[in-house]
Amino acid sequence: MANWDLIGELTVSNSWQFFQNDAIADTFRITTTISNLDDWNKWKFKSAAYLRFHYADDSASIKYYVRVLDEPTIYVFAVPEELRTQGIIIRTPSIIRASRYLPITPDGNFADWSFKLEALL
Repeated sequence: MANWDLIGELTVSNSWQFFQNDAIADTFRITTTISNLDDWNKWKFKSAAYLRFHYADDSASIKYYVRVLDEPTIYVFAVPEELRTQGIIIRTPSIIRASRYLPITPDGNFADWSFKLEALL
């Protein structure tokens, strides 16, 4: 049985948000939870998220596109080998809403959902 360390849980928005905890793992479990299914299914715009990792040398990873899924999902986001060889493995994750309706649509027009990030111990 795998052990998971909670990095944090955030409600996705139109602005970049940093998780409170750093990560050193390459394997993550992401759980997405829709706050109001009626909003999601009928009235408001749906979205996904971009996940990005920030490193101590002020570099950042590419943006990883993450969909809203019904089940917790395992992803591998490896530290680039050039950073790993320099000993840079600690990174701070951040998220932002991903939608074709950005940036012209206010936060309130999107269905709310949360993004829970856990790292494999």
